[in-house]
Amino acid sequence: MKNSIQKSSILISSKKGVYSRWYDDIYFDKTDGVKEKEHVYLNANDLANRIKLSDKLCIAELGFGTGLNFILTWRLWKKNRKPNSSLTYISFEKAPLSKKEMTRVYKKFKELNDFSDQLIQKLTDNYKTNRTIYFKSENINLILIYDDFSLLTNFDFKADIWFLDGFAPSKNPEVWDNSYYKNIYNRTNLKGSLSTFTSSGLVRRGLAQAGFNVTKVSGFGQKREMLKAVKIESDIKLKVNLNYENTIGPVAIIGAGISGASLAYAFRKRNIECYIVEKSSNVASGASGNKLALQMPKMTADNSPYGLMSLEAFTFSRNLAKELKAAPRSDGLILLPSRDREIIKFKKLLESGWPNDLIQSYTDKINCFNIDNYIYMRSSGIVDNIKFIKRLIDGVKIFFNFNVTKIKSTKNNSKIIHNEQGNVLNAQTVIWANGYNISDICDKIPIEPVSGQVTFLKSNPQTSKLKLNFSYGQFFSQSFKGYHQIGSSFNRNTNVNFNQIDQNKNLSFIPEFLKQRIINSNVDLNEYRVSVRSSTKDRMPFFCNLNEIKQNKYENEYVLGGMGAWGFVYAPYYAELMVRELLNENPIINSKLDKLLRINRLL
Repeated sequence: MKNSIQKSSILISSKKGVYSRWYDDIYFDKTDGVKEKEHVYLNANDLANRIKLSDKLCIAELGFGTGLNFILTWRLWKKNRKPNSSLTYISFEKAPLSKKEMTRVYKKFKELNDFSDQLIQKLTDNYKTNRTIYFKSENINLILIYDDFSLLTNFDFKADIWFLDGFAPSKNPEVWDNSYYKNIYNRTNLKGSLSTFTSSGLVRRGLAQAGFNVTKVSGFGQKREMLKAVKIESDIKLKVNLNYENTIGPVAIIGAGISGASLAYAFRKRNIECYIVEKSSNVASGASGNKLALQMPKMTADNSPYGLMSLEAFTFSRNLAKELKAAPRSDGLILLPSRDREIIKFKKLLESGWPNDLIQSYTDKINCFNIDNYIYMRSSGIVDNIKFIKRLIDGVKIFFNFNVTKIKSTKNNSKIIHNEQGNVLNAQTVIWANGYNISDICDKIPIEPVSGQVTFLKSNPQTSKLKLNFSYGQFFSQSFKGYHQIGSSFNRNTNVNFNQIDQNKNLSFIPEFLKQRIINSNVDLNEYRVSVRSSTKDRMPFFCNLNEIKQNKYENEYVLGGMGAWGFVYAPYYAELMVRELLNENPIINSKLDKLLRINRLL
């Protein structure tokens, strides 16, 4: 899973403008970069009119560079978009700029700072995994893929517009390799268009041989000509649901925890009718109902698919929690080894090239540490569980105290949902997101119940100021609403009764330096909470059509589950991926990670 990114290096000067030392070329015209980009990419693809007419638009780009194309697209989208329309912007970049370099670039574009500031804030200097950034107010998904452009083969999306912006062919010849043209053609919708600043005969012939109708048009400034192209014939027939609003909705989501709430949010932002069915009288009555959860990635030193998937899910979900203002201020997380072999693992992690805003050594920050490879995760932190869930489901109808006992299909495959009292609900699609309780309906689902008990300690004047969290096999949270959350136990059962042994273990596992330096001896033990999580054998979630378990028994029924103790990291991301797949939208995940979505790996 290694990538081939290069460390960017830019020069900003009055003579050269914004210049790449790596490629020996400029990012845009030094006299007026905005007008150049608008001419070459936005206007050449008639973007303003296409935005006005589109419910869903996908733009793909080779060469994110400074992000100027994206920012100008965003500005135009905001001005011209239809209500409830969505934009997916997929960009590949081999030599990304750092956040610091991006900030320097946009000092010369004050008129764009409302957009650039938001973008830079959401970026990270982590280039080992894709970055999915959601801009809620304009319903934009930005997918940044940090790797060689050959990675195109790992994605099955279809773009309406392409921006080919990877420096001049003489400076960056690998961008213009003949094999890429066919890959671009295969990932372009019928009547889709592209443009590029170059008018090179090599590029023109490559695009034409791939199947595009290519024309030369006027370039910008002193550049006499440039190329634009249109796909006028289709060589791939996809089975695409073009009227999904009428065929999938209304969607009944079973369960009002983090999985169900995340699904509701993903459907609602697409203006698809859905509702939630909950057997209790409150949201988050099960495993999602603790005061808080840690949002952190499960990092690996070997770029394993599990580590990369965790990191992609973390960045998406953490960004969403912040977007919805459900992430209290946090100074990050300290990762401590829970056993000797983890000391070696941590050392490898610190040596593996992850950026400082993701992980770094914390040795010099707390003098009570006596080894040199404790890990500080600055971007990790807590989420307010109930606030997050309530904001995800804002505006969604919830049927409380409705315990589903059976679901019947009609002749047209719509669903009639029954409860114990004989009440019914109607839906076109059902998605089970009710944790381990799904086994009551389908006992072949490969999950097992795991009960966990958390302990709540009252904070004191000293600890109330603590904004750091600690993970050591279990975790110790920062002060939140007057408490520290500690835990959790792990028992393979469905017991939800208080367990004194688990309570004692939660307290005994606290690292000694925390006991001595943070918790005073008179701390008041007040609360606990026990809940049951749904776990899988590899501790990774899944989604599936229930017909994959029992053929012809569960038409239009699906499941999202297996979150374990990581629901607030995985659920928002998996829900987004699941809804995209159900609606035949462009995937936003590397196909090499696809197996980690599927139930087949567990059967």
